[in-house]
Amino acid sequence: MTLTRPRKPRYTKPLSKGNDVPNIPSIWDELKPVPLGQCDMRFLSILEKCGFGRIQPVVPLQVRYSRGRRWTENEFQACFSAWQSEISLTLIAAALNRNPQDIIFRLLDYCDKLDIEFTERGRSEGSENWKPPVVECARELFEAGLPAWKIASLFKVDFEHVEKQLFIGRSDYGHRKKNPFGINTDHKHFVNARILAQRKIDVLDAFDAFAGEGKSTAIIEDVFPKARILAVESDQQTFEKSQRQVWNRSTVWVNQDNIPVMNSLVHEGRHFDLIDLDPFVTCHEQLRQVWRLLKSEAYLFVTFGGEYRRSFISSNRKAIVKRYGFNNNNLNNKDYLEIVPYFFLGWVAKLASNNCYTFTVFRAVRYANNCRFWLRMRKETPKAAKEWFSRNATPRYGGFQFETLHLPRFAEVRRELEEKSQTSLFQ
Repeated sequence: MTLTRPRKPRYTKPLSKGNDVPNIPSIWDELKPVPLGQCDMRFLSILEKCGFGRIQPVVPLQVRYSRGRRWTENEFQACFSAWQSEISLTLIAAALNRNPQDIIFRLLDYCDKLDIEFTERGRSEGSENWKPPVVECARELFEAGLPAWKIASLFKVDFEHVEKQLFIGRSDYGHRKKNPFGINTDHKHFVNARILAQRKIDVLDAFDAFAGEGKSTAIIEDVFPKARILAVESDQQTFEKSQRQVWNRSTVWVNQDNIPVMNSLVHEGRHFDLIDLDPFVTCHEQLRQVWRLLKSEAYLFVTFGGEYRRSFISSNRKAIVKRYGFNNNNLNNKDYLEIVPYFFLGWVAKLASNNCYTFTVFRAVRYANNCRFWLRMRKETPKAAKEWFSRNATPRYGGFQFETLHLPRFAEVRRELEEKSQTSLFQ
């Protein structure tokens, strides 16, 4: 089933009519360097000190959070054509001097308008150039304020890989000098295990749609060793890392985008006791399809990912409006981050109700980088599902605010990790 309200793409109106058509080359050597006068001397000095003084920057090396500029129709069409030609997103971002996450959000909605599948597959620089001297220089640049995606452009490395690695490498970030990605992931997996160990639902079939290296898949195997698990990971290098582990015979791994996999599963009539949607950026499209794959009683673990933590980007807020309805741009970033998770879950609740499901929130946590929800789904009659939605969600700001939600910050629950070594997860 689909949303009762049709979605409108964001590009039918806000793009200006600029006449210039940007040149997005297919290879890095054809990308012209920018004048050094457009670069902050701090970053040029770091490059020189680290032995990379001969690198010619292809984007202005300026600090994070610079003021954005409006897209033009010609610029976006050049961007879309480059994506269709399978040019890497890092190269597209460098050619346009735009944050690649902003590009991805726009491409996602535009592809949805055209009813074609968006994918990052085949459009990554990979991490071959991510070697120790580059890593050391990249960390200095990042700590000095250079955005991770610009560092990726300097060294021709996949921007998402650079972003993850730079946060992981920070020794002064987060609780007890742990980086936010690591500490949040540790707790997320801790809660995964704790909830599954309660065995409220006997998991016979599980679908890990953003499987990564397989940490959540391994937890499912540990708690339910006889479960039939389908683990999907689109990134080739991450998939290869996952295959270094020995998996149960009943666990099947697929190196593919999860949307076509989900379509195939629907066609096959497959249903699951547990579906985990844990994206780096967004699972908006997956949430629109997931209902035909759930059993009448099932777990749904879902993450409100990078689109949440990048709310300081105006285009991302516009994407939130298009996807989840929440429209209040008068809020500062702190207040926006406080309230938008309730509207994300309200949108999930609306989809659930439309598809005759209700849910109970086992747990929810607001991390620094994302929000995570552990839900218990139940199939109901249309009337019961509609009444449930009316009791739990309130129309507001163009969306639906989920009212009956306890959403603690990670700081309020992080002690659970400290207690982890003293208490078995499976008691």
